[in-house]
This record gives sequence, structure tokens and C-alpha cells, in this order.
Amino acid sequence: MSDKARRRGIYAFAPYKGWNNQQLTKNCGLVPYLFHKLWGWHAVMVGGRVGEYPALKDVPGLELDLLENPDMEYQLAYLEAHIGDMDVLVLHGVFPFYFHIVQRYRELRPSGKIYLELDANSYYEDRIPQTPELLWFLGECDVAGASIRKMQTWLSTKWPICVDYLPNGFYDLSGMYQEPRFEAKENVILEVARIGSPEKRTEDLMLAFAQIAARFPDWQLRLVGGLDERFLPFKESFERQHPELRDRVVFTGAIYDKAKLFEEYRRAKIFALMSSSEGGPNVISEALWGGCYIITSDVDGAMDFINGGACGMHYPIGDVRALADCLAKACADPARVLRGGQAALSYGREVFDFVKIVRRLRYLLFGEEELDGADFI
Repeated sequence: MSDKARRRGIYAFAPYKGWNNQQLTKNCGLVPYLFHKLWGWHAVMVGGRVGEYPALKDVPGLELDLLENPDMEYQLAYLEAHIGDMDVLVLHGVFPFYFHIVQRYRELRPSGKIYLELDANSYYEDRIPQTPELLWFLGECDVAGASIRKMQTWLSTKWPICVDYLPNGFYDLSGMYQEPRFEAKENVILEVARIGSPEKRTEDLMLAFAQIAARFPDWQLRLVGGLDERFLPFKESFERQHPELRDRVVFTGAIYDKAKLFEEYRRAKIFALMSSSEGGPNVISEALWGGCYIITSDVDGAMDFINGGACGMHYPIGDVRALADCLAKACADPARVLRGGQAALSYGREVFDFVKIVRRLRYLLFGEEELDGADFI
């Protein structure tokens, strides 16, 4: 079969031992899935087994090839067995593990395309030594895409390659999306995360809310996600100190149903992200499409998340007093929150639409597909 007649293939290799279930419906899985859905490509994620994969049903047509042993020799054997189908090789991050895969891929498929996704923060990337091996690896990648603009600029200066801006966008997998009705939104401040993970700094949000709660008695804090066990002592201490907030600080637990989860965004007026470090988290694109006003810590992508301030505010990482001030300003100014939420929805559709993003990626790889009006410059 000629190269033109056969179905093209896009293969994403896991950066560690394997993919987890959540990654199938985030950027890791959505890039190959959308190549399949939009253009009929053979889309495969490769790695060892990490748990079960119920999310596969949400990405029909995306294949998950689980290796019995994820060690390098088995990865290379898999690559050699499927090299004829690998028109695009997708790599997630800069790991020495990938260097061997790229070397063999180039030996067997010199005209194939390699997409390097850089969904990281400056702290992580700055720790990578600029060795000859790294420079060779980077030079073999046809497209390198950073999920935040600050990293795009910084890495383009730090490394001798062109880095494009390819954010992590929103895609309505289940067809459940409904445009937010701003008149129906409630006085809710929302976090969606692994609640209590140290890097997410959920405790900052709870302490800040406690500082302003008496001034804004009709506001509620909703914390969506599974609880990190390390967080339980703080949660118990907080509830003892603030019994008056027991009904206003709501822990929903993890919500796996996409429609129910998105209802949390549609319901909330404010979305808060307190992280100590982030790349381009999927929750931001979801919050933008949900019409939420964004309050974020000063992570690398903060100005991306709030579009320079048009749809939110930022504050210094770990500064609970500053976070409380941001919350108070927003809660006291319904017009600001409404304007910001409407701007968030417009901005999300313009820049964080995953279909537009994947079309741009295909354009960068092959010169195919118009940009569909999206401006990523």
C-alpha cells in the first residue's frame, strides 16, 4: 500500500512507566485523539499499565497499547515493530529516556515527524543541563510546543530551537457542553484539583476565605476533587477553628462525570488556582469555557490564564493576605466579576479551543490545514 493510500498514524510514548487514566482525556490523549477524530488517523498511546482505563470509552478510536514491560528494550522493540505506521511521534517533556527512542526513530524513519510537548514550568526546565545530548535531541524535534507564553519565550531564548505556543485547550468530549448563563451563576468560589496536594496549596484558599467570610455571608467555597491524605490534619484543624463555615466550605469529592463536573464551572462565579508551580493546567481552559472569573497565584502562566488581567487577578504565591484581598475585591464587585467572566468565555473560545490548537499543530508539522482564524502569535 502506498504511503498516500494507507492511514497515517500518530503515536504518543509515555514519559515514565505508562499513562494514567486521567491523561487519556487531557492534553496527552486529546492530541492523538483529535488527529483521529478530525482526520481519521490511527491514534495510539504507548506505555506500561498504570491502573485501569475507564476513560477509554470517552475517546473512541484512541488506542492504548500496554507493554508488559515498559523498560527501554521493550519500548524500542515496539517502535521497531510499528515504525511503518508512526508518521508522528509525540513526546511529553525532556527526558533522557526519550533520547534513545528518538535516535532509533530517526534511524528507521528519517522523514517522520516528532512533536515535543513542553507542558512544564521554569523551575523544572531550568534544572535540565544543556548537554550535547540534549541539544541533539531538541534538534531532532520538528515542532516543540510550550503550553504557556512565558515558557515559549524563555525556552526559545534558552535553547537553540523555535518553540511555538500550543496551549492545553478545552474539548467537549461527551457533547455535554452548555454555554454558561451568567444570570444563573451563584456566589461560589471554585477549586478543582487533587485537594490538599502540597503543590496545589488548597489551605491558602481556605484560610483566605475564612478572612473574608464574615463580610460576604452569601458566598460559598466549593472544593472539587479527591482528598490527599496529607491534607486531613489541616482540614480537621480548620473545621474546629471555623465551625461557622462548616456549611460554606464544601468538599464534593472527585467528580468523574464530565457533565456534572462542568456544571460546577457553570455554577461558579470565581475559579481559584493557588499552585506553587504549574504548566498549563486543563482546569484553566475548563474554567474559561465555564465563564469563570479567574484568581490565580503568580505561576509562570498566570498572565495567560487571566489574559493580562481582562478576566481575572493574580497574587504572589503563598501570600494568603493578598489572596484574601483578591477574593474580597471580586466578591464586592459583581460588575467586575460579570465582565471578567464574559471576557473569560470569549478568550477561552478564541485561544483555548483544542480543535483550533490541533489544527495549528498539524499545520506546523505538515503545512496542512488553515489556522481557522486562531491567533497564536
